[in-house]
Amino acid sequence: MNVEPTSDQRKTRLFGPVIGMTCAGLALLVMVSLFLITRFDDASQQREQRMIEQGFVRQSEALAAVIVPQVVWDDAVARLEHRVDPAWADENIGSYLHTFNGFTRSFVIDAALRPVYASVEGKRSDPATFAPFAGPVALMVPAMREAERTRPPLRPSGRANEIIAKPVQSIAVARVGGHNFLLIATLVQPDFGKILPRGPRSPIVINAMPLDRAMLAAFGQRYLIEDMRLVEPGYRAAHLALVPLRDPSGAHIASVAWSARHPGSELLARLRLPLAAALLLFALVAYKVVQRGSAIASELIASEARAKYLAYHDPLTLLPNRSLLFERLRAATMLSRRRQRQTAIHCIDLDRFKDVNDSLGHDAGDQLIREVAKRLNGLCGTEELVARLGGDEFVIVQPCCDRTVAEQRAAAVAAALREPFVIEYGTVEIGCSIGTAMVDRDDLEPTEVLRWADLALYRSKELGRMRATFFDPEMDSAMRLRRTLEADLRSAMANRALGMVYQPQVGEDKAITAAEALVRWWHPTRGNIPPGVFVPLAEETGLILELGEYVMRRVFEETRDWDGIRVAINMSALQLRSPDLLAMVERLLRECQVDPRAYEIEVTETALLGEDDVTLANIEALKGLGFAIALDDFGTGYSSLAVLQRFAVDKIKIDRSFVANLGRADEADALVDTIVKLARALKLRVVAEGVETEAQLDRLVAAGCAEFQGHLMGYPELADELERRLALDPAPRRMLPARRG
Repeated sequence: MNVEPTSDQRKTRLFGPVIGMTCAGLALLVMVSLFLITRFDDASQQREQRMIEQGFVRQSEALAAVIVPQVVWDDAVARLEHRVDPAWADENIGSYLHTFNGFTRSFVIDAALRPVYASVEGKRSDPATFAPFAGPVALMVPAMREAERTRPPLRPSGRANEIIAKPVQSIAVARVGGHNFLLIATLVQPDFGKILPRGPRSPIVINAMPLDRAMLAAFGQRYLIEDMRLVEPGYRAAHLALVPLRDPSGAHIASVAWSARHPGSELLARLRLPLAAALLLFALVAYKVVQRGSAIASELIASEARAKYLAYHDPLTLLPNRSLLFERLRAATMLSRRRQRQTAIHCIDLDRFKDVNDSLGHDAGDQLIREVAKRLNGLCGTEELVARLGGDEFVIVQPCCDRTVAEQRAAAVAAALREPFVIEYGTVEIGCSIGTAMVDRDDLEPTEVLRWADLALYRSKELGRMRATFFDPEMDSAMRLRRTLEADLRSAMANRALGMVYQPQVGEDKAITAAEALVRWWHPTRGNIPPGVFVPLAEETGLILELGEYVMRRVFEETRDWDGIRVAINMSALQLRSPDLLAMVERLLRECQVDPRAYEIEVTETALLGEDDVTLANIEALKGLGFAIALDDFGTGYSSLAVLQRFAVDKIKIDRSFVANLGRADEADALVDTIVKLARALKLRVVAEGVETEAQLDRLVAAGCAEFQGHLMGYPELADELERRLALDPAPRRMLPARRG
């Protein structure tokens, strides 16, 4: 007899297989999901570990690279191998590398591994402080000595800019005194071979940087890791990723640890509710899971792609940045080499961009930068690369070309950027300076190639901007000479090797009424270096304030006993713009005990241009102290009554170019007459400079000029020589026959 299944039995038959399949499918889904999540977390952790390992190596290599210029250097051979100069080592190794790169310990060891110099925290220390580091260093040295033994013989370089020795370095980590350190050993070698080692084994410079919390925090920031730290060997934690650190002997001394990312677990946390809902509607939940998983994967891939793109592109213009530029530059030089052509690197700097930024604001500057990028992109071909280095500096890499083609590209860029730009804030006109380097080698570092183009760009700016200049090896020599002169100028000021001479100024009766103080530099090997060379150098290198203080102190010391003789001191525009000028002058007045009413400050017209409140305040303060203000080279710049009145000038000096043309050019005669009349109308003293003939003197007297300066009146002389002239004259301050000084 057949029995009808009950309602419950029917439900069981109907839903049993569905429930079983649902449960089995759900269980399978859970297991597969857990398996994938675990693998995803493991892969992510392994990727992070590889990233940190490689990053640590790159960081160590980068730190090693900054040591090379201080150690692979002819001067280092002289000061560390020929003889140990602790003061030099302090300045260039101990203090320098501590201040700018964070190395807390620096040592110099000789061929027998004996320390001959030590520095701790940037200060010279007892060489005995090297003892704890001796063991690890001893394991690093053999490989370096082998490299030293097998390197090519060191001979002076026969070509400009050729480095004769490759760096020999060893990098390791070590545990010293309970602390972990990054050790970098660098062999002392010459760079250009002007000074060669005396012995077969050169000293080795050891630099140590603690692997402390600050360093790891800075390192972790580069990889968006916040809790990077060191743990002892053998330490384990489920949530931590570890990278072991081994000393030169291979011993495990510590591990770099951080909280590993678990993207799979995070994904599971987001999907808990959909998975719970799968118990009721598996098909829909499965669909949602796949859909959600696909969306998350798409977001992750898109985020990674964006991050990679931004890592190699400038966010403002979307042009390649420095990193991508260096990669493409290597490829371009290799391609040009294969085709037996050259690669042109154009370094472009916008002229007058700062004016746009200052007058219209940074948003206008950003708009202009984007428009410049569009114009450059539209100008260049498909094989060329346009990159932005930052600020208002761009680079164009032009592969497979010759100098003529490169000149055409530079001219086209200059012409394109001279055309007006229309932005939201109106129409702006700028220009550009271009420096171009031609490269036919593929073994040069991109940084060196870019440095060549930068030197050419610097020359374009020196020549007045709005032009293109090609790199010449002499530019590199000139830059090195400039750095040498800068160092010599610092030394000359420190050793009081700069001297002062004084050129007299006389009245109509030929009595000496004043003298202009002029600084002179008699270089021990280069001879007389004119002020037209070293004063602009001081302005460009930031030494002008120090030079100005030096000159004023010397003048005060040498002339404070000159009774009745005014002394003029030249002051540059950069000095006048310094907020610390007044404090310096007041200090010198106190120290030298001089009366400021016996002195006058000579400034040029260009120094008084513009709405510079600091300059105006300094001029007023100097006048308040008692100094007179003289306006030099009057008539050659942007002379105006407003300048004379606003700055309350006491005296104007007629430029020597007008005096030289007296009697030969009607314009010069008329201009001199006008200047004298203007001075009289404003009740200003006026002095003519550059007077060399009696005819010029007679013409100036006829025009009404009352004071004169020039070779006719006397050549610049040392202070004691001018004092003797005054002492020999039976009438006080009476001018004697001019003598060449």
